[in-house]
Amino acid sequence: MKQNKILSSSIALLLIAFCTTSWVAKSANTAMPAPVTITGTYDFSTFPNVAGTFVTSGALNLSGTSTMNISQNINGVIAHCDVVLTPSDGSGSIFIHQECVFNTPIPQGRWEIVGGTGAYSNLKGNGFTAMPSNQEAMTGVIF
Repeated sequence: MKQNKILSSSIALLLIAFCTTSWVAKSANTAMPAPVTITGTYDFSTFPNVAGTFVTSGALNLSGTSTMNISQNINGVIAHCDVVLTPSDGSGSIFIHQECVFNTPIPQGRWEIVGGTGAYSNLKGNGFTAMPSNQEAMTGVIF
């Protein structure tokens, strides 16, 4: 009888320890959203595959080259774009998907980081895009 109480107590303590450490490990891996601005400048003369440069501020401080492939343009109103940012330091690449609407005074839309390589392989983020003239002004968060 005494052995059953010791065994039951030991199992209960192990379960508590396991649940507590599992919870702590999950909390430690959760990144907090941090504000970021990504500004791309493009030469649209090679539409639908354009190239340019980018600069970031906020949670990322990078600059380098950028490409944008406009994969779908529905009636000239909605576009789906795939953007690749390649920082000049060679640290990897960031892949962004945009969905934009052009029947507003300033074209606008949403962006989302859908992948990356090197230092950016686990980067996530999203936000709002505004497109004044030849620029893509993406504001939002990364995590």
